Amino acid sequence: MDIKLLFSTIMISLMALLMPSLHISGQTAADVGLRTVVIDPGHGGKDPGTTGPDRKNDEKHIVLKISKFLGEKIKKEYPDVKVVYTRTGDTFPKMTDRIRTAHENNADLFISIHCNANTKKTVSGSSAHILSRKDTRNPDRDLFDENLELTKLENSVIQFEEDQSSYTEDSPEDQILNSLLFHANFDHSILFAQLVVDNLATDPFHKWGRGIHQNDFHLLKKMTCPAVLIETAFLSNPNERQLLISEKWQEEIAERLFKAFKEYKTRYDSSVSSSDYDEEHHIPETTQPEIVEEYFGIQIMGLGRLLKNNDPALKGLDVRPVKAADSNIYKYVYGTFGTRQEAADNLASVRRKFPQAFIVKVSGTKVEMVK
Repeated sequence: MDIKLLFSTIMISLMALLMPSLHISGQTAADVGLRTVVIDPGHGGKDPGTTGPDRKNDEKHIVLKISKFLGEKIKKEYPDVKVVYTRTGDTFPKMTDRIRTAHENNADLFISIHCNANTKKTVSGSSAHILSRKDTRNPDRDLFDENLELTKLENSVIQFEEDQSSYTEDSPEDQILNSLLFHANFDHSILFAQLVVDNLATDPFHKWGRGIHQNDFHLLKKMTCPAVLIETAFLSNPNERQLLISEKWQEEIAERLFKAFKEYKTRYDSSVSSSDYDEEHHIPETTQPEIVEEYFGIQIMGLGRLLKNNDPALKGLDVRPVKAADSNIYKYVYGTFGTRQEAADNLASVRRKFPQAFIVKVSGTKVEMVK
C-alpha cells in the first residue's frame, strides 16, 4: 500500500422509513443555515494514528491541537454556530460514539482532521477526501471497487474497539437510502473539499495528487450532511513533519481551514434560505400546508436539512419535503399520485436523475416503501 490515510470516523447511522409531516413554514434563515459543525480530531487514546519521532507528536496529538484552533476561530467569528468536537482530550471515541455526536447535534457539516503518511518519505502534500461511488467523468468506473484495499486499511480502526458487532453489512433498504444520501450531499461535500484544498495547499504545502480524492470509507456512506476528511500534510515527510509539530503552523493550518469554512458557510446559507423556499412554494407565513391523507409518491432522498426547491442537489425536480415532528430527517418525495401505477409510470424518468429512487405510499402518518 502506497497510501496510508489513517481514518477513524465519520458520520451518521440512519435511516428507516420514518413517519412524515410536511415542512412547517415560518422558519427563519438562521434556522436552516449552517448552524452546527462537528469537528473530528482523528484517532486518539489507544489509537495513535501515524506515530511521530516521539510519542508527543503522534498524529492524534497534532490533529487535536489543529481541531481546537479551528473550533475557536469559528466560535469567535460566528458565535451563533455550535461547534462540537468528537473528542477534546486523548481519548478513543468509538465509531459509534462519533456517529452519535454528529447525529444528536444535527450536524450541518462534519470535518475530520488527519495527518497523512506514506512508506516513501519524499511523498508530500495536502488533500481532502469525500465519498463517491461513481467517477463523474466516467460513469462506468466504480470508485468503491477501486478503493477496496484502501478502504480495508482505513476501516481497520475498528480493531481498536472491543465490541464490533454493530459493524455489519447494510440491508438492501439501507443501501438504497445510503445511495440517496450520497447524491444529496455530494455537491456540498465537494464544494467544501475544493475550498479546503484551495486554501490549505498553498506554500509551503501543495496538493497531494488531485487534491480532492473520492473514497469509500466505512461510515462515510452513512452521512446525512456534507462531510470531508482532511489530510493536512504527511507526518512521514521530514519537511512537513517539522511544520506539523510546530504550534505556529498548527494554528496556520487551522486558519487556512477556517477561511475555507467561512466561504463555504456563506454559500451554504444562501443555498438553504427558508424565506426563498417559502416564497417559491407560496406557503403563507402563518398557514399550515394542506396534508394529503393518502397518496403514492417517489422518494428521491432523505436529508438532515431543508433545501430550497431550486437547490442543485434536487436536479430540477419539484419535490415535497416531508419530516416527522420527532425526526431530524427531511424526506424528499416527488409527486402525489392517486395510484401506485401512476407513480410507477413516472419512476423511470425520476431514476434518470436519481437511480435509487423508489415508490412510497403515504397513509396518514405512515410512509411505506412499495415493492
